[in-house]
Amino acid sequence: MKRRRMQIDLRAEDELTLERARRALGTEGDSDTGRALLMLFAKLSAAIEQGTVISFLPGDDPRAVDAVPELTSALRPESRYRFLVSLPHSWRKQLSIKGRRITAGQLVFSMEANGWTVDEVARQFDVDPLAAAEAADYVARNRQLVEAEAAEDRRSAESAATHHAPPRR
Repeated sequence: MKRRRMQIDLRAEDELTLERARRALGTEGDSDTGRALLMLFAKLSAAIEQGTVISFLPGDDPRAVDAVPELTSALRPESRYRFLVSLPHSWRKQLSIKGRRITAGQLVFSMEANGWTVDEVARQFDVDPLAAAEAADYVARNRQLVEAEAAEDRRSAESAATHHAPPRR
């Protein structure tokens, strides 16, 4: 494994945080503390990606709330949305409309192509207007991913049309 060095300029409050972490983790130097924090971050990230909610209360306590919502939101974007879900797919990563076989990108691209409002696209696709609004928010936050997947869809369709065209006579 290739080792990399990183230098970070810390503000005074960052140094205080690092010192607290050093004491809490029982580490001696900045490098040890940094490695320990990265390992902790990796464990938390893996748990969140698997659906675990990190809480300061037992999970069965109804008052339990996500202790690190920013991290959870970054690692599991579907947790931010009520109407968008992650569906199993061999390569597609973008979220889809819950209960429908349509991605957020497909819904929003239809909205943009037709000049529809959120309410109009909701009517056209028979989805809750909040689902359409969430899709628009998701696409705005993840446009690069959505456009890359749309391009891959086009390539796949063109390839299928070329390979499955009837022979010429």
